[in-house]
Amino acid sequence: MNNDLISVIMSSFNSKKTIEKSIHSILNQDYKNIEFLIVDDCSTDDSLNIIKELGNIDNRIKIIENTKNLGLTKSLNRLLKISN
Repeated sequence: MNNDLISVIMSSFNSKKTIEKSIHSILNQDYKNIEFLIVDDCSTDDSLNIIKELGNIDNRIKIIENTKNLGLTKSLNRLLKISN
């Protein structure tokens, strides 16, 4: 089986109700050699705290925080630029 590093990107904005389940869905895949880049797009709910808690548990998660709301496309493009 190929063991290349795969980058998975996700953007979050006020996704408190679904973010934990979404993150676990990615982390529980069979393929484990991933870097999981998650950008928080200036959420005003508890999304970022949930992401940080999960990031403390799994070192494959890399958290990026936007300083202003960029929207989905610009946020994902930002992650593409820093992905491996």
